[in-house]
Amino acid sequence: MADKRRTRRSLRSMRIRAALALGAVACVGVAGTYAYWTDSVPVSGVTISTGTLDLKINNADSLPNYTALNLTGMVPGNSSAAVLTVRNGGTVPLTYYADSTAGGTLGSAFTVKITADTATGGSGSSKTCPGSTLTGTGTSFGNNLIGSSANPRSLAVSGSESLCIQVTLPNSATSSLQGTSSNVTLTFNAEQVH
Repeated sequence: MADKRRTRRSLRSMRIRAALALGAVACVGVAGTYAYWTDSVPVSGVTISTGTLDLKINNADSLPNYTALNLTGMVPGNSSAAVLTVRNGGTVPLTYYADSTAGGTLGSAFTVKITADTATGGSGSSKTCPGSTLTGTGTSFGNNLIGSSANPRSLAVSGSESLCIQVTLPNSATSSLQGTSSNVTLTFNAEQVH
């Protein structure tokens, strides 16, 4: 009888263990179907935009009819002068330089002086730039008249500077230049500060 009781207890114990094991398996299966809590935070409103590079000469993007340096009837010893204002109209700092051309033999005879004057001196065929010559400027028309690509001038955002340009026909100019003319072109080049 003791064996029967032990057998019944053993069977009951096995049934309880089996029921518990099935319950545990059922709990694991049920727990696997629940999702974890989640949350998210959107971040918006970020705007990234590019800057602008905008070199202005006398507040313009182009000066196709610039006549301030014109002089008619020039003879040796005469000079003409005019002021240009170079301005950074963009939103990034820039560097600039200016090259130039002056056609014909008359163009190659001119001497050039560039200063930081805001006004010219003298009048008529004796207009001058009275100040000191700017460092890094040329004395004749050609490349690197004002700065150079290797050594440009700098302008901060909204910055500007005056350039007084004086063109002189030297006293040593030969008679072969009589009755000639020269078309002068200044080309200003700018790039962003690296």
